[in-house]
Amino acid sequence: MKHLINTFLVLCLFLVSCSQNSDEEWNSDTSNVPEVQTVGFRFTRASLETFAAHGITEIGIYVYLSDSLVYGENLPLNDGNLEVDVPLGERLQTFAVANADRLERTDSLSKVILYQDLQAQKEIYLSEVTEFMSDRTVSRVNLELKRIVGQATFQPAESGEDIAAITQFDRLNMVFTNVGIGYMVNTGECIQEDVEISADLASGFSASVYSFPTTGQNSTGLDLIYIKDGQEVNRTKRVLDTNITFETSKHTVVSIRVLDESYLQESFTRNRILKTAINQGLTIKEYNF
Repeated sequence: MKHLINTFLVLCLFLVSCSQNSDEEWNSDTSNVPEVQTVGFRFTRASLETFAAHGITEIGIYVYLSDSLVYGENLPLNDGNLEVDVPLGERLQTFAVANADRLERTDSLSKVILYQDLQAQKEIYLSEVTEFMSDRTVSRVNLELKRIVGQATFQPAESGEDIAAITQFDRLNMVFTNVGIGYMVNTGECIQEDVEISADLASGFSASVYSFPTTGQNSTGLDLIYIKDGQEVNRTKRVLDTNITFETSKHTVVSIRVLDESYLQESFTRNRILKTAINQGLTIKEYNF
């Protein structure tokens, strides 16, 4: 009997010990979980009207502690009422973006880059980097997104009748040099590349390109490539100096006479003469094609 009582006491002590250890482990686990605060993000009425006009239904929200990302997601617009959880009691920085194709290096505010979708040609909107404290005195952060791209459009200077009568080519490729394809959020520095846009008679051989601001960087030129039945038949002698520098919300229109042979590598008139001469059984050696 005494042996059974001792065994029972040992078992009780073991169970109490296990219960205490479990409580200590649970308390230890929960104490390591950082406290968070729910912060709302609101947008100005002007921003909401712009979103509606451009069919924007999603907003990217990015929040940083010092230079490190603590939150970054695309959220449904929800009539401009967004909420996210952020670390409590910290000085944080945030920005919002809409219509960007992608963001790279988002883990660091000093390195994050916006890129545009060159084919979609969407207007991109960005807020300023805004600082706030997550100390429960701030429950809402107000942001205003503004257009962050400019636009350049090429159009032939010829009349509509002259354009419709063109037989020398059926497609025009426009190479815009030094277009701002990427934008560093923290510094405003622009990443430039050449962008090629194609247009045919249906568009009047006219096309546009969007760019992040390039003021203070290399200006944009234009190279025209003439296509006939899928083959290049002519092009400009060199990149045409248009002196375009892209500015936010600025639209520049460039008009050039596409049939003006003074700046083309080959004369369309000579091409037609040569074709006629070959059809007549003649060879004209002075033309180098």
